[in-house]
Amino acid sequence: MLMSEAFQVRLAVAASPLATGAQRLIERLQPVGLQGQFALGLLLGAVWSPCVGPTLGAAATLAARRQDLLQVATLMIIFGLGAALPMLVIGTLSREMMTRWRGSMAQTGKAGKRVLGVLMVVLAVFILTGIDRSIETGLVEWSPEWPTNITTLF
Repeated sequence: MLMSEAFQVRLAVAASPLATGAQRLIERLQPVGLQGQFALGLLLGAVWSPCVGPTLGAAATLAARRQDLLQVATLMIIFGLGAALPMLVIGTLSREMMTRWRGSMAQTGKAGKRVLGVLMVVLAVFILTGIDRSIETGLVEWSPEWPTNITTLF
């Protein structure tokens, strides 16, 4: 889908009723005042939960057990900076700049979709042939021990 603009258009047409409903909901949210900011934060949390849950869950569990607190603090600080930095950049860019860059961002997005599509195909080939396991083994042997310990704790 990512490598074919025709397939992307078909998917967009098929998903347009859902997108329209979501857009109406977003338009009703007014990000003004405490209630609006809370609603936007709640929406962002719902979107981010599947991605950040495992990382924060592992760190919170280690912190609750009072194990490797320096590593947990480092992980949480790095995670927080990584999550906050893009939002800070986007928040500081003005709407006018985003409007000016809209055309070039759209073109970059089209190229990015194709690149991601190719990467997905390559990844699928790696998985089907077992090359991914060899790469994973090499990366685990190369990486420090503490990330492996955190991810294999449970």
